[in-house]
Order: sequence, then structure tokens, then C-alpha cells
Amino acid sequence: MLLLDTWVLFWLVRISIEDIRSFTIPNRYTLAILAAALLFPAIPISSRLLAAALPLVLIPFMGMGDVKLYSALGFMLGLRDILRIACISMLAGGVCAAILLAAKKIKKKDRIAFGPFIAAAAAFVLLWPSEETGILLLSRFL
Repeated sequence: MLLLDTWVLFWLVRISIEDIRSFTIPNRYTLAILAAALLFPAIPISSRLLAAALPLVLIPFMGMGDVKLYSALGFMLGLRDILRIACISMLAGGVCAAILLAAKKIKKKDRIAFGPFIAAAAAFVLLWPSEETGILLLSRFL
């Protein structure tokens, strides 16, 4: 399991770097995560398919690379974890955008790379799989 987690974390770092650099997430990086999903422990296929399809509702609101990354992670981790990843990444991305706007580092129409927020949230869920850990950690900051 450690090798598989390391593989996924490696690709999450690559995705973050590429998205910051070019505002794109290459399909081959997302496919590397999807390939790892085939080796992850048994998660019911119904949960995997629903978790992979759920991010499609985000298409009007974010880039396709982000949506595909959410879908690959959903297929790998299942419904509960993709919802955790979505909540954590959107909260972190929103706070970061608000801070950058308030500091006048970006304008309202400027883009920010969202892949790093998804990747960080996914890494958090992989490294601390218990939802109680995430809620307790988050509650300390609120």
C-alpha cells in the first residue's frame, strides 16, 4: 500500500507543478492516477462509478483538467473520500483566492491554478484516511 500511495502522491505533486506553471493538467498525469485506482483496495464499484461521475456537474464552473482529476480520484477512493477532497479543496481554494483578492495580488477576473488545491486535499485524505482526523484538524482553525 505504501508504494501505491507514494505513486499517487508523486503524480499529485507533478500535477500541482504543471498546473501552477501552465494552468493545465496533462491527461497522462491523470491517467497515472487512474491506473493506480485499479490496484487500490476493494471499494464497491457502485461507489467508484458514482464518485467518478459526480464531478461532471462541475464542468461549467472549472477547467476540464480539474474535473478529470476529481473523477480519477473519485474512481480510486470512492464517494465518501471524493466528497471530502472536494470540500477541503474548495474551502482552501476559496480562502486563498479571498486572501489574494484582499491583498490586491489578483483581480476578480484573474485565474488561479486549482489543481494544487485538489492535489493537497487528496494527499491529506490519502495520508489521514479517517474523516474524524480531517474534521478535528479543520475545527482547530475555525
